[in-house]
Amino acid sequence: MPTICASPIKARVARITKNDVCGVPVTGAGGQVVTKGFIQVAVSPEYEEGEEFLVKNADGEACVNEKDANFLKRVGLQVDFCQIDPDAIVLMTGERLLVTGATTGTGVAFGEGLLLARFGLELWQPLAGSGACSPGGVPFYMYWAFPNVGNTMITDFTMENGPMTFSISADTKAANVAWGNGPGTLEWLNGNTIAADEHFAFNITTVPPPTAACGAIVL
Repeated sequence: MPTICASPIKARVARITKNDVCGVPVTGAGGQVVTKGFIQVAVSPEYEEGEEFLVKNADGEACVNEKDANFLKRVGLQVDFCQIDPDAIVLMTGERLLVTGATTGTGVAFGEGLLLARFGLELWQPLAGSGACSPGGVPFYMYWAFPNVGNTMITDFTMENGPMTFSISADTKAANVAWGNGPGTLEWLNGNTIAADEHFAFNITTVPPPTAACGAIVL
């Protein structure tokens, strides 16, 4: 089959999965949230400039002129939410979930301490144009995976005469090999896995994204 070139557009859903401190998905109740309540996800790869070596001779000409290769350190993420899901906030920040009676989550309490919570972030985009579907008429999706995200901080927010938005910033570490092709029974990497030195990946797939819902579900 030839290479598929695609034009992704918008973003259908995001999935947030609780990881342990080593970046391994945590199975059990409350381990995953699938949401449509976000405005955008801004992705900012951070690179370290390679060291430069320049020595001139007595005539002012370059005697040594060499530069090491740049390398990827991490990927910065900012997620802007238009809907506040307490379970999603807890998965990303590790803060304390507040409950009211039989309702499993009504709020979050934020405290002091190190930012140790880690999570995986996945996103699905439909494709635009003539390449939006496979030859058999099945819709394609661009699937994105950031398997090991942490250092989550709540950014500034404002209560005003208008809709409130809520944002987090975070950054990646290299994936844990236990993340494999993603958490759960379905997989969108089509038999591929993310290696231990990789921070993110994307793949075109015909497997549809999961269904969004308020609150956490069992992984």
